[in-house]
Amino acid sequence: MRKARIHNIRGVWAATGLLLALLMLSLPTGAQQPSNSDTSGQQAQSEEPIPAYHSPYASASADEDTNQGSQGSSVDNRPLSGSQYVSAGNMTNNRSYWQPRFQISGTGDSNPAESTGNANWGTWASFVAGADIRHTSGTSDTMLSYTGGEMRSSEANVANGTLQELGVSEKLSLRRSVLSLLDQLSYLPQASLGFGGIGGLPLTDAGATGLGPGFTTGQSILTGQGENLNNSSVVQLETFLTPRSSITMAGAYSLQHYFANNLIDSGDITFQGGYNYELTRHDTLAAIYSFSDFRYSSLSETVYSHSAQLSYGRVVTGRLAFQAAAGPQIVVFNLGSGLAGGTGGTSGASNFSTTKAYWTLNSALNYQYQRMNLGLTYWHGVGAGSGVLAGSSTDTVTGTLTRQMSRLFASGFSAGFSRNSTLPVFNGPATTRSFDYWFAGANLQHPIFETLALSFAYQMQYQTTSSSFCIANSCGTSFLRHEVTVGLSWHQRPLLF
Repeated sequence: MRKARIHNIRGVWAATGLLLALLMLSLPTGAQQPSNSDTSGQQAQSEEPIPAYHSPYASASADEDTNQGSQGSSVDNRPLSGSQYVSAGNMTNNRSYWQPRFQISGTGDSNPAESTGNANWGTWASFVAGADIRHTSGTSDTMLSYTGGEMRSSEANVANGTLQELGVSEKLSLRRSVLSLLDQLSYLPQASLGFGGIGGLPLTDAGATGLGPGFTTGQSILTGQGENLNNSSVVQLETFLTPRSSITMAGAYSLQHYFANNLIDSGDITFQGGYNYELTRHDTLAAIYSFSDFRYSSLSETVYSHSAQLSYGRVVTGRLAFQAAAGPQIVVFNLGSGLAGGTGGTSGASNFSTTKAYWTLNSALNYQYQRMNLGLTYWHGVGAGSGVLAGSSTDTVTGTLTRQMSRLFASGFSAGFSRNSTLPVFNGPATTRSFDYWFAGANLQHPIFETLALSFAYQMQYQTTSSSFCIANSCGTSFLRHEVTVGLSWHQRPLLF
């Protein structure tokens, strides 16, 4: 079993290495170095941007919308039935650039061990650094966002944490089609949803991948301190049939692996196909079919999911992106020698297969107004179980409200809620368990210089369950955590090449 886990992890790193190799091959060999003088830098910024590439089979409405966005923006035409959330397309620079950044911070933590009992305040010292890179060349558009760092705890009984996040996308625009290669990887000391280890700040540029929930591991239960690896790799092809219609096909593999705690490792193979039809230059309809195969390394059990959805999307370039998809979800459960019994255990001895009908809903809203940005998402369906349950009925709601403080820094609020419930087919109503998790936070950045800012942040995490659960060596029914962070952030302006 351990060999299978190692094999899966090696496969993930191999896929990530392949995408990084594609990036390196697409970079120019003789990139011009930017001048150190401010005058030369301003002159480079004022040059006419390279026009975004459009397939000749894309609709004329896309070209009309290009001029409606902010100055220097380009349209990001993501298909409604694809693996990514649709985008308002307000990309502030469509030239090749890279943008380094780092942050150093100190955090006061009311529950550093993530214990379910009484806890004492502790402190963290964190350092993270990274870069965002974009390279455009002819029909190729490559984006990469990476962040790495370390969290050092003042508590003797709390382990230090390592942060690694990577998002890579390669978009190849051909005559009648667009091929996209995407990879999203995270290596974190706790669950990814609502992660507040560095003051609630996003680690990487979400625009690098923007994968929807059906293509990610969906880790939405707090599982205590313990390093975990999550990776999602996607290959997607969109083919234009007419100026108004297209079809998409996407294949993906997602991996969730835990290096500590007695949790359930899982892998998910996904296929999705869809048909898109553009009603107007802003409105699109889509029909979507998706299949998922959930497998668990420590359980002889598989879960097959078939779903069909009708979707509506509305995009106003530089202002609004909205999408909603809903439909039935048919789930086939194949249970082997044991039934799921909580955090990795099994109970009973039965072999059978059964089919259940559920429903699924996926929606997202992104609204931009002047310096304000509002983002909302909601997802309901059958998921992998977040390492605690072998399959779960999941509801996830997230929201963000940000305000641009300067060209490089933004402040805002974030909040979210998730519910994961056992599926009755496994353990029956008598042992049904549900996990309710809330998080909320605020971040304020005060620019000191153009590229340097002082940041203040607060983050709250609260989780409760219908029956006692265990985190590390402490068991209970609820978990509460407060974090207060003060930090110094440096974010360089885009350096063209």
